[in-house]
Amino acid sequence: MVTFVPHAHAEAMRAALAAAGAGAIGDYDSCTFSTPGEGRFRPLDGAAPVIGSVGSLEVVPETRVESVLPRSRRGAVVRALLAAHPYEEPAFDVIELADPRASSTGTGRIGTVPEMSLRSFAAPVAEALPATAHGVRVAGDPDRAVRRIAVCGGAGDFLLDELSGADVDAYVTSDLRHHRAGEFVESGGPALVDVAHWAAEWTWLPVVEAKLPAAMGDTVGTRVSTHCTDPWQFRL
Repeated sequence: MVTFVPHAHAEAMRAALAAAGAGAIGDYDSCTFSTPGEGRFRPLDGAAPVIGSVGSLEVVPETRVESVLPRSRRGAVVRALLAAHPYEEPAFDVIELADPRASSTGTGRIGTVPEMSLRSFAAPVAEALPATAHGVRVAGDPDRAVRRIAVCGGAGDFLLDELSGADVDAYVTSDLRHHRAGEFVESGGPALVDVAHWAAEWTWLPVVEAKLPAAMGDTVGTRVSTHCTDPWQFRL
């Protein structure tokens, strides 16, 4: 998050951003960076400028204040910025940072299966998942050969751009939106296999069940629920 305020208001802005959840990096909080500069603007008819007058070009010494923030706090931080800013029309930017790829694992997996048709691949996917009203939806030529498969549990259309040029024949995930899926298939991307969100994530439960006794011995008992919590009850 980047904004520009008169020098006298910079400290209040830093405090407001930190209180709203910006500036946390590891074991530190209130992390910001500031640089001085000049702001230029001309108030027009109808404006009520805090500094300057209508019709006159104004030059104001300002401080650029920037801070990182988690996406989940974006709305709160923007509201705090607007409330703390002295200007009638504050200037600010919210900039998405590039993934540094520092983690050894990411979202989803890519693997290889024996080459088969898309239709032949989708059938065992449906058989491996618990039954839901959603079922399994497939976008792509049924006779297309598939071998390299990408998988992401839960809502996965945020990865479509990354997969469009990847060495992948089919993508298995959930909650694909209509327009995003249509544009992706039309662009020649991998085939899409859209499964029920709950069903895809349920497959992790037996894995967790196996891990708990391995980690805690006979001090715990486990049971995997077979109760379907998918919100969709039937389809016509």
